Amino acid sequence: MRDGYKLNEQESSKILSFEKKGIPLVIIGLAQAGKSTFVKRLQTGEFKFTKATMGLQFETANIGDVRFDIFDLGGHITYRKTIWETYVKLAYGIVFVIDSANPALFDESKKEFWKSINQKDPQDEFLILFLCNKSDLEDSIDLETIINKLELYKLAEKEKASYQFFKTSMKNGENVENAVNWLTKQTNKLAVKRKVDPLLFMLADIEGFPILELDKLGIEEEPSLLAGFLSAIESFSQQLFGKRGLLQYLSAGDYKYIIKTDEEYIYSMIISKDQCQEEARRQIDVISDYVKGMKEFGILEGIVTHSLGIDPSEYELRRGFK
Repeated sequence: MRDGYKLNEQESSKILSFEKKGIPLVIIGLAQAGKSTFVKRLQTGEFKFTKATMGLQFETANIGDVRFDIFDLGGHITYRKTIWETYVKLAYGIVFVIDSANPALFDESKKEFWKSINQKDPQDEFLILFLCNKSDLEDSIDLETIINKLELYKLAEKEKASYQFFKTSMKNGENVENAVNWLTKQTNKLAVKRKVDPLLFMLADIEGFPILELDKLGIEEEPSLLAGFLSAIESFSQQLFGKRGLLQYLSAGDYKYIIKTDEEYIYSMIISKDQCQEEARRQIDVISDYVKGMKEFGILEGIVTHSLGIDPSEYELRRGFK
């Protein structure tokens, strides 16, 4: 995928894996708030006029040692209803941009902001950068008034969230560098915290035949038992709800079982209960992009270990293919 490629609503679902593997950020806010202009500032350090984002625009930006995969989401009500939730749930950080010189839209911004924030898992650590843009305009409202109007002080109740507010001007650069420095510093910290150490990874076909298992737990049972179990609960879920792939994860004692199903395969990972299931899910999505349509599995082990960032010598390897 090339940087700057514009996607429509149907195409946007294809990149949920964040396969470029930078730190995923979503940029949201009402239309014309300055979201895409902020992205250009991140990339170039300069002010550039941008067109309204239709659907989603994917960009990357390298700031110091940090690479961001940026999902700039359109602010029209159609996109707020269709694609915002999916990307918000999977992102490490949310950058919400508001037009500080247009108080008539503050109530609508407040509703969309809190709707998005409340879609995050309460147990998931994430970042919130709130930018009150267009501070260079004469009608720009002061930061304290905006915080009170949008009740941003209630973010203190989100124990796992780190947040900051800035008055900014993408045009003259006011506070942009400060906002970027905060974002870079916090994402570095968060990336370390969200690192996942898989205890087991399994790929099985949809019928429950195990294809590959990497085991750090020392499970003595045959891989076919676990693969069959996953196939059975997926089949039950499909019969119950009439749709494949609804089951996301199970929690049992000290472990979480992350599960993804497509038309051909079942992907599963076991992590400890204190680790981030959203990051585990992202890693599985990356692997599934590679595996989709694969006919020969000779390079499968390398793909999985590279995508998970693990040392294969620490795992017992079981293959269901020759």
